[in-house]
Order: sequence, then structure tokens, then C-alpha cells
Amino acid sequence: MEKIKPLPDQVRVLDIEEGEQVNFAGKVYTVFSRTTLASGEPALVLGRDGEQFVIGAARFFSENKRPSEKNE
Repeated sequence: MEKIKPLPDQVRVLDIEEGEQVNFAGKVYTVFSRTTLASGEPALVLGRDGEQFVIGAARFFSENKRPSEKNE
């Protein structure tokens, strides 16, 4: 059986720790957990001030950079 190679977004999601602060849509959110959507796409659960939502990794990475990546 051939080993399946992880998608780049799967690898990048693993670099984000639970509890880490990230910027998304101009706001700072806390990463509550990493998860997988029904489609198999890696995703993050983000939240702040009583708001919580799940976002697919592809969309998250296309619209966002982690605070540490801004100056690179």
C-alpha cells in the first residue's frame, strides 16, 4: 500500500498551536483547535469574544498570515 503524502495546508495547520493568536479578516482570534471538515480538508476552530467558527485551511491561509509571518 502506498503512503499518502499530506497536502501542504495539512502540514501548515500542524504548525499552528491551540491557544495561538492569529489574525483573520482584520481581527485577532484564538485557535481553539485543529479539525477536519467532512470533505477531508484540514480546518481550524477560531474564536473571540463569544464568537466561534470553523474555517477551512485553504481559505484561512489565502486570507491570512500569522503575526510572526507579517515581517518576513
